[in-house]
Amino acid sequence: MTAFPHAVTHATFCLERVYDAPPARVFHAFTDPQARRRWFFKTDSWTLHAHSGGDLAVGAVESSRFSPPGASVLITNDSTYLDIVADARLVFAYAMTLAGAPLSASLATVEIRPEGGGARLIFTEQGAYFDGPDSVAGREEGTRQMLETLANEIARPA
Repeated sequence: MTAFPHAVTHATFCLERVYDAPPARVFHAFTDPQARRRWFFKTDSWTLHAHSGGDLAVGAVESSRFSPPGASVLITNDSTYLDIVADARLVFAYAMTLAGAPLSASLATVEIRPEGGGARLIFTEQGAYFDGPDSVAGREEGTRQMLETLANEIARPA
């Protein structure tokens, strides 16, 4: 029997964030192509090399190619939308690569629930991470930062 050259780490994490906006506004930021491009693809000093897709619907595919600040390494993210309930839920599967090597494969569920005058977003990711157990903590932290960037988009004047 041959040993596998690289281990896979399976993990689930769940992040919650309350936004001072109604669920429809939070959902709009996730699904409107222009809003999504501002907070998800064009953040900080990351370089967006290519993006396709954008009009989200069940079965829609969205692909992006980007590089982190100060690096030339290419990261890819290819997503397929599996379930969409207006103002309430998005479920998508996505795979990422780093310099052409598989990085992860994940199922993400975004739930948006009314809370007071705002909305509670619950982001759950179930993943297979191919670059070791430390990558799970990094993905969770990156997702937490992404939800903060989403807060800035939601706070923009409509």
